[in-house]
Order: sequence, then structure tokens, then C-alpha cells
Amino acid sequence: MAEYKADIVIFGAGIAGLWTFQRLKTLGYDALLLEAEGIGGGQTLASQGIIHSGLKYTLGGKINKLAKSISTMPDLWRAALRGEGEVDLSAAGHAAIAPQHMLIPPGTMGGFLTLVTKKILGGNVKEIAAPDWPEDIKKTGFCGTVIRMNEPVLDIGSVLRALAEPHRQSIRRIDCPDNPLGFLEDHNITARRLIFTGAGSNHEIAKRLGHDAGLKTQRRPLLMGMMRPAPYPLHAHLVGPSQIPLATVTTHKMRNGTLIWYLGGALAERPKEADREAVIAAAKKAFSKYLPNVDLSNVEWATLPIDRVEGMSGRDDRMPDTPTVHGVEGALYGWPTKLTFAPMLANQILERLEAEDIRPSGTATDWSFLPEAPYSEAPWNAASWTKERESE
Repeated sequence: MAEYKADIVIFGAGIAGLWTFQRLKTLGYDALLLEAEGIGGGQTLASQGIIHSGLKYTLGGKINKLAKSISTMPDLWRAALRGEGEVDLSAAGHAAIAPQHMLIPPGTMGGFLTLVTKKILGGNVKEIAAPDWPEDIKKTGFCGTVIRMNEPVLDIGSVLRALAEPHRQSIRRIDCPDNPLGFLEDHNITARRLIFTGAGSNHEIAKRLGHDAGLKTQRRPLLMGMMRPAPYPLHAHLVGPSQIPLATVTTHKMRNGTLIWYLGGALAERPKEADREAVIAAAKKAFSKYLPNVDLSNVEWATLPIDRVEGMSGRDDRMPDTPTVHGVEGALYGWPTKLTFAPMLANQILERLEAEDIRPSGTATDWSFLPEAPYSEAPWNAASWTKERESE
């Protein structure tokens, strides 16, 4: 059997693995990316596609570490979409489908509005006068303050293809994800370093390989909501009295072109095994207050149970302020924490490789003897939908 020598083998073709893979290939590394299910499956396509600027993490009236860490990310992603960044996403330039907004009812969040006025986080963040509101926000019947945020909402499917297609022959499928070393051995593949970026599987793999000493991860369950058909595009945080928006709405297209509203925020912050009727009820309550003109008489609902899995950077279960990387001899395990942090995670991994003197070989192995990894479906295309009258 032929012997195949890679510089790097990455396991997991979500946003973290793909961004890191692109950086490595651009720098001349002979990298192989292995995926067990489909490109973008798991947490990536289940995200709302918001490139956070950290603004929603200031809702308590203060700038926290997470907000500061994230604040530069939107500009970095926009540069990539223009083809001017460390990763070229110009093939998905249309993927920045809309800016995110905050809808704040009268008398709410005075301290937050002061922060916006002072532009502490920088960027194009401003209060919009009512006559200048986007037409789709005007249609909702909302009454209050609208803040335009420096946060693009992305078509994640387009971003995944822009990342994957330039080096698609080096993105292959692994048929035994629970035994990555066995897979490499069976195919006579060696690598100077292994990188694991499958957020949900990393810890278990590290444990099986004896790499888990000192490794701490945490799961954050969610039960996301979905509504179809959406009457028009809307991308908004419905801001309430707490530090988490009552609901976060983003708009996406199903395979047949139907618009859906994908619903996160506080309404999704519940055990993933929770009754989906609770999510639907929370959405209706939020819509009645913030979007009173939205007609819910002929819509369908769905929910998506997911686990956000991330590394722990502190002593409690608070969301880490940055990506986390766990290193052992010969392997790195990475968690971006949020979609927006994928570039930062790639930088951390590259710094580790440089410190270990793992340099690009400049070669390019033909990996076509391995099966090709397919693209995953967006979750709304596979959801089980319930008509409004059935949810009453």
C-alpha cells in the first residue's frame, strides 16, 4: 500500500476546521480535512449566522471582556468577503445578507443607549430615526428605538462553499470518526500534527486517545425555534430587561425558496429536551409585544435541539471570552466558542504550529482515493413542521 504523508490532518469540517484548513492551504501546508457526516454539519449550520460585534453583551450597561474580544470580528469577516482578508471569501460576497438590528421598547436600556451614543465599541453602530427604519421593520408595527448594529448576518451555506471549494479534493469523508488514528493507520496516512475541531466530539476523542488531562469543556443546551413562511426578511434582537434578548430573529431560505425565521435568544435558552410548545409560546409572546402586525394565523413552527459545546477558560460555566485550544504532544483540540471567533481560533492554532516549528512542506497530496465529504443540509430543510392550528 502506498504511504501518504500530510503536514496536518484536521478532523471536523465545520466553520472552525474549514477556516483553519484554508489558512493552512494558503500558507503551503499539505493539509487533509476529514469529516464524518457532512461539511458544516453540527453547530455551524445550526448557528444563526450572526457575526457578533459584542454589542449584545453590553446589555448590562458595561463593556465586558467578551464584548471587547468580539468587537473587531465583523470588519475582519467583511474584509474576507471582499477577498481582502487572510481567507478569501469573495466567492460568497453575497453572503452578508443583512445587518442585525436591536429593537428596544420605550423606557428600556437607557444605559445601553448611552453606550451606543458614545460608540464605545466602535464601528457603524447607531440609533436610526423612525422615518429611516428599514421597510421590513416598519411593517412589523414595532414601537420604540431601533439600533443598527455593525453585525452582518451571513448565509452560512455560501460561506461553507467558499471555504471548501478551492481545495475540495483535500476534504474527504472518514467512516469511523470514533477511531481517527485507526482510520489513518488503515489508509497508511501519517501527519506531523493532528487538529480536532469537531466541537461536540473533541472531548470524547481526547479521552479515548488519552489526551484529556487538564481538558475542561461545557455544554450549553438550546432549543431553537423556526417559523415558516416568514412574511419578509427580519434580522433583529428583541431586547428586554435582561442581559439576553427575549428573542433573536434571523431570516434564511429553505431549499424551495420559502423564507423562515430562525429564533434564538432567551426563548431558546432551555434544555434541548424541553417541550417545543414552550418555545412556540415564548415566540408568540415576544412577537405580540415587538412585532404586533405579524400575522401568525397561517404559519408552521419547528424546533431544533442542539448542544453548544465549548472549552472552558475559567472556573465556572460562563461563556469563554476567546476561543480555546487544548494541546498535547502531536495533537491540538480547538473550540471557537462562537462562529465569529473562527479566524481567531485559526490564528491560535497557527501560532502553536509555528512555536513547534511545524512548517509548510509546499507539497499537495492527491487524496482522491478517499471518499468525498458531502455538504450538510440546513436544519430547516430537514425539520418536522407543525401547523399553527395544531400548536394551539
